[in-house]
Amino acid sequence: MIQNVPLIASLNCEDEVHLLVGSRSLNVTLSRAAGIVASGAYAKIVSPSSAEDAEKLRKRFAGESRVSVIQKPFELQDLATQGRALVLGVVDRVFVNVGQEEALLMQEIYQQCIKLRIPINTSQRPEFSTFSPVSTYTDPAKSGLQIAVTTNGQGCLLANRIKREIVSSLPANISQAVINMGALRDRIINEDNSNLVSSYYLNKDLQDLGYGFDEDNWDSHRLNKLVHEFAMTESEKKLKRTRWLSQIMQYYPLTQLANISIEQLADNYMSDKTQLSPAKPEAIDSTAGSQAGHDTNRDGLRGDEDVSDSVQPSQANRLAEVSVKGRISLVGSGPGSVSMLTVGALHQIKTADLILADKLVPETVLALIPEKTETFIARKFPGNAERAQQELLEKGLAGLQQGKKVVRLKQGDPYIFGRGGEEFLFFSQHGFVPQVLPGLSSALTATVVAKIPATQRDVADQVLICTGTGRKGALPETPEFVESRTTVFLMALHRSELLLEALLKRGWDPEVPAAIIERASCPDQRITRTLLKYVPEVVAEIGSRPPGLLVVGKAIGALVDQRFLEFDDNRKHYIEEGIDGSSEPSINLEELLQACT
Repeated sequence: MIQNVPLIASLNCEDEVHLLVGSRSLNVTLSRAAGIVASGAYAKIVSPSSAEDAEKLRKRFAGESRVSVIQKPFELQDLATQGRALVLGVVDRVFVNVGQEEALLMQEIYQQCIKLRIPINTSQRPEFSTFSPVSTYTDPAKSGLQIAVTTNGQGCLLANRIKREIVSSLPANISQAVINMGALRDRIINEDNSNLVSSYYLNKDLQDLGYGFDEDNWDSHRLNKLVHEFAMTESEKKLKRTRWLSQIMQYYPLTQLANISIEQLADNYMSDKTQLSPAKPEAIDSTAGSQAGHDTNRDGLRGDEDVSDSVQPSQANRLAEVSVKGRISLVGSGPGSVSMLTVGALHQIKTADLILADKLVPETVLALIPEKTETFIARKFPGNAERAQQELLEKGLAGLQQGKKVVRLKQGDPYIFGRGGEEFLFFSQHGFVPQVLPGLSSALTATVVAKIPATQRDVADQVLICTGTGRKGALPETPEFVESRTTVFLMALHRSELLLEALLKRGWDPEVPAAIIERASCPDQRITRTLLKYVPEVVAEIGSRPPGLLVVGKAIGALVDQRFLEFDDNRKHYIEEGIDGSSEPSINLEELLQACT
């Protein structure tokens, strides 16, 4: 078992000099040198293991000015003389590939590299290495995408297999997706915020929206920062397209990203009718992008929540002209896992003419939509909630007036902070009474997958479901503290500081256990246990993985080892990554679909 977790980095090696000592495994030396050249560095191969190896190396890299073969015995002074003049001749990195019988030489090179602070890798000898190359996939289309996998010596064959499995699961157009997102990001940043960007300075707001190079810890808890739709500051207006693009990168199905256009991020987006491809290429309108309600955005923001009735009831008079009356259903798709989708919801998805989906309905559920079905994902981003909701209602009503079967696909349950009641009233007023199919609410399924019994004898005898974001973005009235209650806060993580302050004023115990549950029931689920008083600090440290919710109460520790709940100022949280396989049953969708029909 690995005791220390190595730090993995993407290194800029342009114009560095890397020294390769020996060629005991010629294939390794060839591969290393090719990789060094691809990175923009120079490869100096000293002391090839044989004259034959030297000839093969020269032949392989003939005409490549960045590779030189030095056919002489290695000397320790080579470490300080073969490098760039800029660093006084010291080489930038060393790769040792000699026979195991030369252990003494390995040790001498390693010790000298330590003294000179030169990173060193010795083939098959981790005790003489300060770094290890990892199994890496580099996109041949030069999009910039690289995927690296390591088992840290536990099995290089396994690392390569895992890498292949990951790469094979990517969409066929992933190269175009990465290229397109990068091009849009740079264009928007430079058009809207050129005064904020320079090679030496990057605005903090842009960093929070994913513009930068720190990809290891970007999960910013500010991604869903509250933006008042009808009272934006000048700074918020400049960041609007950047914010929207960040939301698209975070929430859209990967297959859509290759076709997003700059026009779809402009203010006149309401007139945009372009159809693009999603998880099922012909199925989804890439103008997509958001959910239309509270539970659908459990830690996203709704913005100002008043529903605009821009589609007037008088339009219902034209319904008599429609020969076939349309039908609409409000369908809950559950927290995310296909295994938690109801049979009724699956039937609605498979028989719809038009699907209006929330942005947080996961790609695995969207993939169930037949290719021929017209699909639109609501593009409700921070600062755009009401216009997007209006657009959604208009599309639904237009479809109904054309006699279509419309399915409003919502994450979680339509009536648990999901605007289901508002949408029910809207469509009813226009002559179409929706059928409502309940879904498993994230408020209660999240506790189950996190091993938290919402109620348990002698621990918790009641459950309360609250929102952390009320009308027009205001913090709702906070409940009183009840020791035997499990309280679930939806849409609260982005404003945890304000929420904690309000709860403490209401007499809440700061030492009560709390759990941050993100992406509940999905493969990248994350459960973070802590104490209520530490929640804002923990959120800022771990970032955000929407959708997420906050659970507070003694039940959080009822089923887990109490050692994981011993927190103090030095250890403020405990994280569990991924979904427990025992809670994700195997589903045969073909058999289930046959049962539905």
